[in-house]
This record gives sequence, C-alpha cells and structure tokens, in this order.
Amino acid sequence: MTEFGQLLKSLRERRGVSQSKLAERAEFDHSYVSRLEGGARMPTRDAVDRLGDAMDLSEGERDMLLAAAGFLPRDFAKILSAEPVLGEVFYLLSDEQIPAEYRENMRQVLHLLAEQARIAMQISTLGRVAAAA
Repeated sequence: MTEFGQLLKSLRERRGVSQSKLAERAEFDHSYVSRLEGGARMPTRDAVDRLGDAMDLSEGERDMLLAAAGFLPRDFAKILSAEPVLGEVFYLLSDEQIPAEYRENMRQVLHLLAEQARIAMQISTLGRVAAAA
C-alpha cells in the first residue's frame, strides 16, 4: 500500500464512509477507490480534489492528501510564510552558486526527515487503530 493509499483509507475510515460510498460521492467507478488505497493506481490532482470534496476534508487534510499523491499543497505560499525556514531551504536548493553536492546533501536530509515523519504517522495511526479495537 502506498503512502497515499494509507492516508486515503485512514481519512475515509475516520469518516465512516465505505469505498463504494466515497466513489459514488466523488463520481468515480466503485473499484477506483480500492485501487487507490491498494496502491495499484495514483490519482490525478483533480481526483484528489474530488475525493477531498467527497469527504469534506479540512484544508490541512486536503494538503496532506495532495502531498501524499506527489502534488504541491493548494496554498504553497501560505505554508512558506508559516514556516520561514522552508522558504530559506527552497531558496538554497535553487541557488546554483551553492555547489551541487551541498544541495544534494540537503535533499537527502530532507528526504530522511520526511521518511521519519511518515513512519511517525504510521505508528500513530496503528496506535489509534489498536486503541479503537
């Protein structure tokens, strides 16, 4: 299961909506949601928006779902202004005066941080599922 699939399933289940009902609300074929959750398909940005509408997701949840699908959040500037260090990192990564190997090291560190956050989210989700059982 992909990160997107796991997140979609978690958001759907928190709302008590079946895959079929979500597909119906988003005007998709009933098997599409199953394929998304299982990692057999990746959505388009439009599909993520439709799923977000169908589940009445908050702005933050929509941005998480977009990011998990590999898309920029809806309001990227808002995130950069709320987290000034992200703007600085973005600037440094795009500054070609900084040697390429340093920029690549920054990308690797960011990748590791993102991976740690994904693992923490999975552990948190598993804890909630176990507590609910």
